[in-house]
Order: sequence, then C-alpha cells, then structure tokens
Amino acid sequence: MKLLTNSTLIHNPIVSNIKNLVHDLINKNNRFSFLPEKVIYMNNGIEYYYIETEAADGSKFIINAYGSEALELFEEVHRCVICGRTICGRKENTKLITYHAGEKRNLFVEPGCMNLLKKFEIAYGKEFFDR
Repeated sequence: MKLLTNSTLIHNPIVSNIKNLVHDLINKNNRFSFLPEKVIYMNNGIEYYYIETEAADGSKFIINAYGSEALELFEEVHRCVICGRTICGRKENTKLITYHAGEKRNLFVEPGCMNLLKKFEIAYGKEFFDR
C-alpha cells in the first residue's frame, strides 16, 4: 500500500449559487418573462436550461445554465408560489399547473395549493401576483 502525502487538487467544484441568484432577481422585482417547460439535452448529452428575465425598468437579459446547474435552475424557477415546494423534480415527471397572473406573468402552483391561490385572487385581485 502506497500512501500519498503530497497531493494536488485538480478540480475544485464550485458551490452553486442558483438559489441565491433566483431569489435576488425576485427581490429586485424582476419578472421571469420566459421559462421553458423542460430542460434541453444538447447533442453531447449535457443539460441546458435558460430563462429570460425582465427588470422593472424594462431591460431584459437571459440566464444560461449547463449540466447540474441547468437542472438546479429549472427546479428553482418551477416552485409553487404558495408553498414553495418544487413542482418538477429531476426524476419526477410532474405536470405543471400554470397560473396566468397577467400578460407577462405566469406562476406555477402545486395542485393542492390551487384553492388557496384562488382565495388570494378573490381577496386581493390578480394585481397581488404582479409583483
């Protein structure tokens, strides 16, 4: 048995900040103007996902993610607006319930939370979700 005492780390994995990025965008009142419904697999087998966001001033930009970060981005932007649970898991093939809150705003809702969302809409109007 040979013991290695001096070794060098070749690849240091970067801790993903996808969750922080998505929440920062939401906190700055950015809207997700386009969210594809599934992750794309490129010809080389690597996962690819992107979202389009729109800032309060009307400026738009695209966020691209590859590999495990693509899957993480997909899961993060497809959370229920009421309970926060992931609607689409990496291994699950769950049907999305899309709630049209406005012309440029779609939200995703878990089936069990739909009644609560409707009650919010009755009480506050669709403008409540326009944030």
